[in-house]
Amino acid sequence: MRTEINLPSVIGRGYASFWKTKKRYRVVKGGRGSKKSTTAAMWFIYNIMKHPKANALVVRKTYNTHKDSTYAQLKWAASNLGVSEYWRFTLSPLEAIYTPTGQKIIFRGFDDPLKLTSMTVNVGKLCWVWLEEAYEIENESDFDTLDESIRGEMPSGLWKQITITFNPWVNSHWTKSRFFDKEFPDSFTLTTTYKCNEWLDQGDRKRIEDLEFTNPDRFKVVGLGEYGIPGGTFFDEFRTDVHVIEPFPIPSHWQRYRVLDYGLDMLAHYWVAIDTKGYAYFYKELYESDLIISEAAKRIAGMTIESIRITYAPPDLWNRRQETGKSARDLFLENGVLLSKASNDRVQGWLNVKEWLKPFKTRDEHTGEEITTARLKIFKNCINLIRTIPQLQRDEKDPNDVATEPHEITHAPDAVRYFCSMRTVPTRVEKKALDGFYTDAELEDLGYKQKEIKKVK
Repeated sequence: MRTEINLPSVIGRGYASFWKTKKRYRVVKGGRGSKKSTTAAMWFIYNIMKHPKANALVVRKTYNTHKDSTYAQLKWAASNLGVSEYWRFTLSPLEAIYTPTGQKIIFRGFDDPLKLTSMTVNVGKLCWVWLEEAYEIENESDFDTLDESIRGEMPSGLWKQITITFNPWVNSHWTKSRFFDKEFPDSFTLTTTYKCNEWLDQGDRKRIEDLEFTNPDRFKVVGLGEYGIPGGTFFDEFRTDVHVIEPFPIPSHWQRYRVLDYGLDMLAHYWVAIDTKGYAYFYKELYESDLIISEAAKRIAGMTIESIRITYAPPDLWNRRQETGKSARDLFLENGVLLSKASNDRVQGWLNVKEWLKPFKTRDEHTGEEITTARLKIFKNCINLIRTIPQLQRDEKDPNDVATEPHEITHAPDAVRYFCSMRTVPTRVEKKALDGFYTDAELEDLGYKQKEIKKVK
């Protein structure tokens, strides 16, 4: 194949890891204008040419939608890479053929299952599949059928891979539970937005950004590439790009809290750190079902190596059982976990959570760049909290409350509600570490009064 293609100049930024991964499943959800489909098209054209025994299959829900989408995108990709002279695109049958070797890109649809499962190629092996607009595929079993179409040993240097691209319109779609709610070693996942498309014109960029204010629910899907909910979500403040962060070593002097929601059906327990500005970081998660109280307490104690100031829990754990005269709180205490009673005012509690989650603009203290942040942050390892908060919907009878069904997704957010309902104060900087590191103005920002500053200095 041609070796003079300058990939960075034609692909742009945001897709380096996508381009390099060889995992079985390569899954990309993205908003409008995030160039996910055009990048995928260029990858297939480039790599068919690079690997002389590789062939590819492109699939959509219905066959006749290919011509104006994937077929056109692959044709554009060949032109954009400067290799159109080496490719022949035919309409009957719908195929893209790399003429020097006879390798093919074949098009199929789920509306013709027989053709989908019976494909042959004349050169090499069918080793790569591109499933475009995967949100159209309603049944996960249909995807499993497609997955099974890649069979047999691969020639040396080749690998089996399914590339899945889509807009995440509905958060109940099987792609979410299969690929994004859990991490699997054979899956690569990526969320892209319009911000990684440096070739998007300013008019299109503005139309997307305007949705943040005119239609926040749609902006989450179109602008941020996040899963949407029909009718909207209760916490429209929640944004993955704002609230979910990479784990970092938490300073030892930050105050630590624990908070839990307990039931035999699920123990949702979180460790929370408070920084010197009063921001909360949910940094560790225990999310496990079928634990009796003694087992739950042992699991909590076993995962706690830090000093905890308070552990908040719902008031119903203080209810005494008639047969024993003991409450769940008593049993936790007997097993080494001291609980403090949190408020259980649902409406006010959810309003408190909204305030903690509310994004706001500020300046990066190091670069001076304007950024969007929030008072509540979640380490990305707290996967169930990240999964459930954006799925909560309003109660049909009380729009100020959260719907209690499906019940499984309420446990982790309830724990957050208990925490946000209680008073916490910013961590005070250790006085022994202050001298020589902070100016008087900075100490004032951290909450110290002038008379205290003099003592510290």
